[in-house]
Amino acid sequence: MQKSKFLNIVLATAVLVLTVLLSTKNDKSVMKSSKNAAGSVENRPSDSTFIPFKKRSLGVRAELHPKPAAVIGTYDKDGKPNIMTAAWIGISNSDPLSIAVSMRPATYSYANVTESGAFTVNIPSAELAKYVDYAGRFSGRDVDKFKETGLTPLRSEFVNAPYIKEFPLVIECELTEYHDLGSHRQFIGKIIDVKADEAILDAEGRVDVSLLNPLIYAGRNYYETGAFVAEVGESLHEIDGKPFIPDYRRKHMNETLKVIHSRKSVRHFTDQAVSKEQIELLLQAGMAAPTAVNRQPWAFYVVTRRETLDSLSEQLPYAKMLSQAQAAIVVCGDMEKAGNLKDKAYWVQDCSAATQNILLAAESIGLGAVWTAVFPYDDRSKVVIETLKLPGHHIPLNVIPIGYPTSEDTPKDKWKPENVFWQ
Repeated sequence: MQKSKFLNIVLATAVLVLTVLLSTKNDKSVMKSSKNAAGSVENRPSDSTFIPFKKRSLGVRAELHPKPAAVIGTYDKDGKPNIMTAAWIGISNSDPLSIAVSMRPATYSYANVTESGAFTVNIPSAELAKYVDYAGRFSGRDVDKFKETGLTPLRSEFVNAPYIKEFPLVIECELTEYHDLGSHRQFIGKIIDVKADEAILDAEGRVDVSLLNPLIYAGRNYYETGAFVAEVGESLHEIDGKPFIPDYRRKHMNETLKVIHSRKSVRHFTDQAVSKEQIELLLQAGMAAPTAVNRQPWAFYVVTRRETLDSLSEQLPYAKMLSQAQAAIVVCGDMEKAGNLKDKAYWVQDCSAATQNILLAAESIGLGAVWTAVFPYDDRSKVVIETLKLPGHHIPLNVIPIGYPTSEDTPKDKWKPENVFWQ
């Protein structure tokens, strides 16, 4: 009996211990699961983020967005050129026109600017992001940044500082004063000269931001500048005193989707000139379209002559907006390139894909465009062929008027679930 009783006690104890261990394990698993779930929730926007105007306090943080991602050029005391990435920078005065840039005393450029009394501000395009990142992660005390990056230092024309040959926009600054603010010293530089690559200038000699596509910094990430929204003052007539309600349905984090859903048929244009570089961007996008057997059976005619645009406007029934447009692209099928696929009309599909690419590209760089049909109408085709004196093997598919939109035309929401059939 004693032995049997002892075994029962041992068995009961073992069961109890096992139960406790399993319970503890499950509790830890639940806690871990809960922690992960909470963490995943914290790492993505809460539902309240999407309630208009409901704000959450974030404390003291540098949340002024975006910040320009500029690269500062300086010479050290031995005349060695150096570059440093700066995001705390901006125009600080209009007369004399000046730039303020803040640097920590620990940076190599801090001493360079203090001693040389000059610096350059080099504005990068988005494709130069890797160089901007490198210049901000290493010190000129440790590495020769020009040598390591392969960038080219050029001596400024007016100030004692180098600038970067490969950067499209350069501002030469002469140090006029500085202020010790705490963690940073703010250097004030009077702008002595601005140099810009001709490729980023519009017809009037101004910097075209869509061509420059400057790099910006926000939230520990680099971004492109984004699409054209409106000219200063042109939207004032839309202020009507009514409450503003944000439309989150039209916000797309993906830039491609944003452009697709923002595209609209633009029929009202301003008189602002469109540059050759902008037209070439559109044509490059058109030629990136898919084509059957890679035949690329297209030809593009660019029309910029005012009298030609006006003539087409008068003769084509649905292209009257050409009288306002600054340019037009006529998309044609090239029957010699189509070869044995000519009779299958694949050229129509290929040129249509190219046309859609052109329309999306125009939207993405702040231009407006609209598809006006020519093919398969014989009367319209005859007008375009005779006006442009097209060769016999080029068949016009459409005419695309191009220019800067007046903001009168808006995108349409064409989503209709009833047109979708799931199988």
